[in-house]
Amino acid sequence: MDIAHQRVLEGEVFEAVRSRSPLVGKQIINLGSFSVLFEGETSDSVYRLSSDNATHDFAAKAKKLGVPGVVRLLADYGAVALYQNDDCCPDYLWLAHLEHLDSLETYPNQQAAVARLLLHLTDSDDGDLLASPEDKHALLAKLDNAPIEPCTRQAVEAMQRLLPEYIAETDVDVDLGASNFMVCAVTGDVVLSDPVSGLSNISEEHRKRLLAEGIVVEVQQ
Repeated sequence: MDIAHQRVLEGEVFEAVRSRSPLVGKQIINLGSFSVLFEGETSDSVYRLSSDNATHDFAAKAKKLGVPGVVRLLADYGAVALYQNDDCCPDYLWLAHLEHLDSLETYPNQQAAVARLLLHLTDSDDGDLLASPEDKHALLAKLDNAPIEPCTRQAVEAMQRLLPEYIAETDVDVDLGASNFMVCAVTGDVVLSDPVSGLSNISEEHRKRLLAEGIVVEVQQ
């Protein structure tokens, strides 16, 4: 992966957000399907800039409800810029400061446990993107009797607690690819990092502010 020449997000709006605090001077360290990860304030954190709000929304709900097994949200900036102005379906850039997690690939025991879990939930040990209503509702039934191992318990309980609300949203996909399961180095627990996609909820008031000011970088309370 050529991070130096990434094409996940690009253009004047992306560069303008990147040149402002808190991202100014921060190096790109990884890429997602709709997101770019930057260095955080310490080695234990990252900034995630994305054209999709679902992961940030998922992490915010987990934080509010005190649900472990989900990447910790350290600060939520919400929609910071209008990325592509479309009267029907505009795209925004969403910014969050998150805990830094480790890849499953460096934890063979956790990787094997996640593979067993995903085989049960998606019929593939590498996981799958569940987009159809039928597949998403079938997932809920499979979660009821999902295999639980010590390192995956919190992640499974988080899915059981939080996913039903997102599955009710017709435009939100459930992304249970193996790469969206990571590990907290301190505890060794498996953590959900990017389990949903397809959300771009913004108030009309905030949309008007972004149209007027261009970029609004403020921590959401």
